[in-house]
Amino acid sequence: MLDSDNLRPDIGAAPAAPLCLELAYRPPYAWQALRDFHAKRAIHGLEWVDDDRYGRTIRWGQARGRFSAVHHPDRHAFEVHLQLDAPSMLDPVIGNIRRVLDLDADTALIESHLAKALPSLALVEGLRLPGTWTAFEAGVRAILGQQVSVAAARRLVTILVSELGDAEADGQRHFPSAEQIAASELAFLGMPDARRQTLRRFAAWHACGEAGEDPRAWTTLKGIGPWSADYAALRGTSHPDIWLAGDLGIRKALPALHDADPQRATPWRSYLTFQLWSR
Repeated sequence: MLDSDNLRPDIGAAPAAPLCLELAYRPPYAWQALRDFHAKRAIHGLEWVDDDRYGRTIRWGQARGRFSAVHHPDRHAFEVHLQLDAPSMLDPVIGNIRRVLDLDADTALIESHLAKALPSLALVEGLRLPGTWTAFEAGVRAILGQQVSVAAARRLVTILVSELGDAEADGQRHFPSAEQIAASELAFLGMPDARRQTLRRFAAWHACGEAGEDPRAWTTLKGIGPWSADYAALRGTSHPDIWLAGDLGIRKALPALHDADPQRATPWRSYLTFQLWSR
């Protein structure tokens, strides 16, 4: 069993009854790798993970809700229980759930390309990109994760959510909005003040609508380097061709490529990145 702090809550605790739907994918699907990645980074109160399930609270514009996705490998699908207080937002929310779970990837095609480009690399079949709900959230996680371990970054994000995230009646919380973060001094975050101010600038930039759609352009903001921008693009928009060359985990895994050129993995370098993370 996985970390009990992040086990699913009772979905029926929220006021609205959940909608149940099935979202299919093309096999194979490396659920264990995706689940373990999320489990190491899951934020108590915001997300829940167990052996066959990933879920979280969500916002889409002014709409709020939550979903739990239960993996059914025998059906090549996820059974999704979704609550949303704005039915008009159902289609884009379902589309974003598909992106977060990377259900539309043709992993056989992707891995065939990677195998030809980097024949020395042993591939995990069916590996998917671990999406974050929004690019903004991915950017916040990237800033809080600068130059610290995964565990330390998780602690900082947990504190941010517990201090600023709006609470539901059952105690679950939403990820803070750009406005909430920008309005806070963030004194409760134990990290260098320069990084704290980067987070405030980043949030204010988003709150006034100046950030733009492509996280890779965020390097124009002081304190946002290529790693942070690329990480936000990889997880917040599921861009398929991000190569995190400066990432510590990638540098440790690079010897497995035996001097092969990662550029040959284009246009699927995000999947190569996650393949190396999975080692």
